[in-house]
Amino acid sequence: MLRTLSIRDFVTVDQLELDFQTGFTALTGETGAGKSILFDALGLLLGDRAETHQIRLGAQRADLSAEFMLPAEQAQALADSLEASGFEALAGSQPSLLIRRNIEASGRSRAWINGQPATLTQLKQLAEQLVNIHGQHAHQALTEPQSQLAMLDQHAGLSPQLKALREAHRTWMQASEALAKATAQDQGLAQQRQTLGWTIETIEALQIGPQEWETLHQEQQLLAHGAELLEASQAALNQVDESDDALTASLRRHLSRLESLVDKDPRLADIVASLQTAEIALSEASRALGRYIDRSDLDPERLAQIEQRLSELFEAARKLRTRPEALLEDLQKAKEELQTLLAQTDLEALQRAVDAAQAHYRALAEPISVARQQAAGEFAKAVTQWLGELSMAGARFSIAINPRTSPAAHGLEDLQFTLAHGPKAPAQPLAKIASGGELSRVSLAIAVVAAQATQTPTLLFDEVDAGIGGNTGHVIGRLLRTLGQTHQVMVVTHLPQVAARAHQQLRVQKTLDAQGQPTSQVSSLSASEREDEIARMLGDEGVTNPSRELAKDLLRLAD
Repeated sequence: MLRTLSIRDFVTVDQLELDFQTGFTALTGETGAGKSILFDALGLLLGDRAETHQIRLGAQRADLSAEFMLPAEQAQALADSLEASGFEALAGSQPSLLIRRNIEASGRSRAWINGQPATLTQLKQLAEQLVNIHGQHAHQALTEPQSQLAMLDQHAGLSPQLKALREAHRTWMQASEALAKATAQDQGLAQQRQTLGWTIETIEALQIGPQEWETLHQEQQLLAHGAELLEASQAALNQVDESDDALTASLRRHLSRLESLVDKDPRLADIVASLQTAEIALSEASRALGRYIDRSDLDPERLAQIEQRLSELFEAARKLRTRPEALLEDLQKAKEELQTLLAQTDLEALQRAVDAAQAHYRALAEPISVARQQAAGEFAKAVTQWLGELSMAGARFSIAINPRTSPAAHGLEDLQFTLAHGPKAPAQPLAKIASGGELSRVSLAIAVVAAQATQTPTLLFDEVDAGIGGNTGHVIGRLLRTLGQTHQVMVVTHLPQVAARAHQQLRVQKTLDAQGQPTSQVSSLSASEREDEIARMLGDEGVTNPSRELAKDLLRLAD
């Protein structure tokens, strides 16, 4: 339950600290005094969008905070949710939850849960478990199909199932879109597959070996220039060792003469050693040239074979618009691209994915449909009973559930709230048959039925009695007091019949401060002050006239 609410520099509130009790609390005051500001503040604390105009004139920021006391069973559920979001565990046998939020003049807004920074999404998730707000204009939503569906689903407790259903529907639609896209593009992709297949077939037919182009090209160069290489090698061999004036023979003669003179001049020893090394090098070069000449094979047939193979590779590369040495690399790329295209255009596989996603969606949607059918009957019966209490005797509320021609994210059906003014009168859509006052009463009946089923501990009703008066006001008062026995109920009301039934009453007043700014103040009323306030609500000042006596009578009715 809501224990305290602190507001500073918010709209017309300068500074306010409020303590709340269990049971039914009525908030009263003149029109425009700022009664709904309290609900607006709670809405912001629970994730509503912040606006800079909500900051009190002249202030730099608005600060809001609320403390909630949590019963043991709710504390455990919230603890699991908070810990999953990274917040510290709730402590104590009866833990509390402190939510803070501020709005700065720059437009920036920040929030905290038990002192830790929080996002608006996290605040909204908490809101669903802490507070249920029934606003002034809730009856207008009764005419909107989506709002009607949301009311029934909330009453039936289908939120977790609907989250999974929406995800399943999204997966199904994505699979269907992929299939439709692949089908539409299949002709173009077929052309690409054909081109890639031709590329693969052309290259594979060549049976290219690794590095074959480089090896053949090198061998072709050797064979093509073989005669020139042999001639040059033989000339060098002749000059080194085989001609009459060969370098080796001449060097040996000169070396022999110098060796015989070393004894006469030792300085020749190093020169002789160098010449001996040169002789060895010439001998080795001679032998190498001989081996090279002996092993050279000027095979014209081999040269023709190589040139034919190179021509085949070059012609294939020209047709494929690539380089001969890149043919094997292109083959691998083409195979990979073809595999990707085949996966993208595997219409059978895509159809299987669509069928599986659709089956999963229906497996989730059909139990939801059954739950809606059951909840609709129970919900309609309970609302009809309350309509009788709210001076709509004979009226029959019902929910028409109509199968959809195409499944949607919310399920296999749409629904419509209907109303019949008598037992034999035909049921018609609520938006077409109900007056403004009737919509208010239907809205209140729905809110009460939904509240009785919800585990949310705090229920806020903002002017739910709009358009209602007379004895019906007494019924609403009794209804809310009964609801206050199991929930914390706070109601903004203008009806004295409703306010008199409250367990406690808060009065909102608007005055002007020293700077002439309007300021809203809230005070908890004593028994005598309640008599004065209810007398005012009856239409008199309530001092020396019958209104005060009537106010006493109304308060006695609640006891």
